[in-house]
Amino acid sequence: MPLMHLTLAVLLFLCFSAPYSIAGPYIEFGAGVTTRSVAEEGLTAEGETTLVDPATGVQEGNVDSTRVLAEIGWTFGDRVQLYGNVGGVNLRGGAAFDDFRGDVDVMLGGGLKVNWYTSPSPSRLSAFTDFSALTFNAEDRIASNFVFDGTTGEESFVRRVADEKIRWTEYTVKLGVSMVHPVLDRPYGGIRLSRVDGSDTVTFRPGAGFETADRRKLDLEETSNFGLFAGTTLFFDQQEKAGINLEISLIDEASFSAAFRLNF
Repeated sequence: MPLMHLTLAVLLFLCFSAPYSIAGPYIEFGAGVTTRSVAEEGLTAEGETTLVDPATGVQEGNVDSTRVLAEIGWTFGDRVQLYGNVGGVNLRGGAAFDDFRGDVDVMLGGGLKVNWYTSPSPSRLSAFTDFSALTFNAEDRIASNFVFDGTTGEESFVRRVADEKIRWTEYTVKLGVSMVHPVLDRPYGGIRLSRVDGSDTVTFRPGAGFETADRRKLDLEETSNFGLFAGTTLFFDQQEKAGINLEISLIDEASFSAAFRLNF
């Protein structure tokens, strides 16, 4: 059986084998902050000192982002959840990345969550997998340093202005468990497997000693792919129509998010 047909058959089985007491659309509005360690790799020009380490061709450092995100999805019983995301994000890099300051840009994404097992006990202990992807672009104007040896043995210093554009796509797979708790309501947690697939294009403008524009393209990826996450959804009513979701992540990224959820 072709893979697409097999996947569709599994999803249909999961959907129709579950009760539809909580089936239907939902929407979330949330915000969060994220810090992630990333590495850039690429060629460097003679005398260039800040884009990457001239000795290794690699530069590592932290990037921070603030995200405002809306999620629109549909829940099929207790088993399958499909969703899409749209929102805004800004990206900030420290001194390692020439103090990059991207303005607010549009972020798009989506995902699929599958509950593979739910126990019949009152705790409703469940095991789930959640796959998601988010993508955005960020742009800024930076200044990068060049140092050259002069004919007299003294170094000459040039600071070049450049237009920088980062293309960022992140993929996340969460493997976790959830349950019903009398105090924490709907707590959950587990491990994260993540990947950042991105590029950083830096176009230097003509300037002193440089008559033409000069472009560098660097590969961008995260330094750690394994993490942990934990959170809970606190509902305001017994019908679970409205609530607030809180979540933190550690290791591959340090993040906190809060979102208001409304089930229709």
